[in-house]
Amino acid sequence: MHSIIQLFVRHGGLLTLVVLQVVCLYLIASYNAAQRQVATASWVKYSGDVMDWKTRLYDYLDLRDENNRLRSENARLQTLLINARMGERPAVDTFSLRREPSDSASQKIVRPEYTFIPARVVSNSIGGRNNWMIINRGSRDGVQPNSGVITADGLAGIVRYVSEDFSMVMSVLHRQTRISAAVKHQAYFGSLLWDGENPQKMVLSDIPYHLKVKPRDTIEISHYSLMFPEGHMAGIVDTAYRVDGSNFLHIDVRLSQNPAGINNVYIVNNKFSAQLDQLQQAVKDE
Repeated sequence: MHSIIQLFVRHGGLLTLVVLQVVCLYLIASYNAAQRQVATASWVKYSGDVMDWKTRLYDYLDLRDENNRLRSENARLQTLLINARMGERPAVDTFSLRREPSDSASQKIVRPEYTFIPARVVSNSIGGRNNWMIINRGSRDGVQPNSGVITADGLAGIVRYVSEDFSMVMSVLHRQTRISAAVKHQAYFGSLLWDGENPQKMVLSDIPYHLKVKPRDTIEISHYSLMFPEGHMAGIVDTAYRVDGSNFLHIDVRLSQNPAGINNVYIVNNKFSAQLDQLQQAVKDE
């Protein structure tokens, strides 16, 4: 105890200076938009480097299980690739009475709408009200802000900030996350969001109460989502009931991907997102 007091006596001025500098930097970054962007970019870069080194160490200590997982994942991806190639075939327009190969309007090519970038999670938080992840892919890998992030089993989050080598992802366990989802084989869609309670569950809102939704029904991404591929698994219904005085159901969804166990992810790039964003902006400008 005496040594600690002597430390503060000898170096109290320096310690006070350091504390005040930290407080000043925090206040500047909190109340100034430009400085906040700089602070966020710096945090992504330097914390990403540290977390990436930590993850590589853990990977080295767990190589056997990781290799087994990668073999299974590669087999799954090969199957998806073959199916995608089979789907890229001409579809004749049934409204056209004349089938002329040179008529581009009477033939349509089924094209994939998304490209996927594999990535590794180097940092992941689940204990707060607004949680984030850092992944080891950035702008030089083709990652763009507002891209969806998925796993083989479910959802991970949405890319918000991108540096050259890392990206910060807003987790599904974030109060601002909104994902367009629907009950499988149902025509209605709603917003999948987190209520800040159970980290393994989200809530699907805006589903009319007259629909027959029961436990263990599948919840998947709707075709209105621009960030995630339609039909991708999100979870299963845990409970569904009508809220008193409301025309909608309250649906608790148990996530198919446990947010605490996310290690390998795919960044989803929508090939037509720029065009769709441009159209949506034109509508807003009207």
